[in-house]
Amino acid sequence: MTIKTNTAALLLGSALLLSACSGDGTASDQDESNQSQDENQTATSTDMNEENHSDNNAGENVNSADDMDSDDNGNNEDAGDSSGEADSNTSSGNEDIQKQEYDSTEDAAAAVEGYEKVDQTNIDLGHGIKGLQEGAAGHEYLYWNEGRWLIKVNFPTDPQYSIDGYDGAEDMAKKVVDYLEKNYLPAPEDKGVITINGFKEHPETVVKWQKGKTVYTITSKEKEPFDALETAVES
Repeated sequence: MTIKTNTAALLLGSALLLSACSGDGTASDQDESNQSQDENQTATSTDMNEENHSDNNAGENVNSADDMDSDDNGNNEDAGDSSGEADSNTSSGNEDIQKQEYDSTEDAAAAVEGYEKVDQTNIDLGHGIKGLQEGAAGHEYLYWNEGRWLIKVNFPTDPQYSIDGYDGAEDMAKKVVDYLEKNYLPAPEDKGVITINGFKEHPETVVKWQKGKTVYTITSKEKEPFDALETAVES
């Protein structure tokens, strides 16, 4: 009876020992499993953070690139304006004036053809200016001097061929004299000539004068002579 009791006690103790060992192993395994899951979660979290950080950096790089492009575009626009400002500064304010250089002042003066001193006069143009009026073959001519200038008007005798706004050569000549009374032409060194054609089909005003070895010429096809005269005045 005692042997059976001891044997039963021994078996029970062995069972308890095996159970305890089994439980410890299971707990240890569970702990290791939990630890592995924690490490995996930590690693996953770290990877996700690094990816997010990388995406953010990529976004910052894109924005930085856009900013650089924007700056470059701004610089290009400024450069275009400067270029536009440079083109505007090199253009000439007297670009309608042609210049011809000669070897001597005598050659330059000789190039201004048609000049003459009007000694005989038969018409009063106002402001103390007197001129010579004559006609031939459908043309009405009127000449007068102002300083070293000779001004000539060629006007049709038939009004249907004349430019609008003028009642003959005398009317145009008086308006030119009025204009030159308030606006001053450049002073030629030797001589200057202005010819005004008042024909409707081919109007023309030519202003030509010499200074030193240079001859300046302004040519206008406008019906009014005052565009060319204004250019000469402003020169």
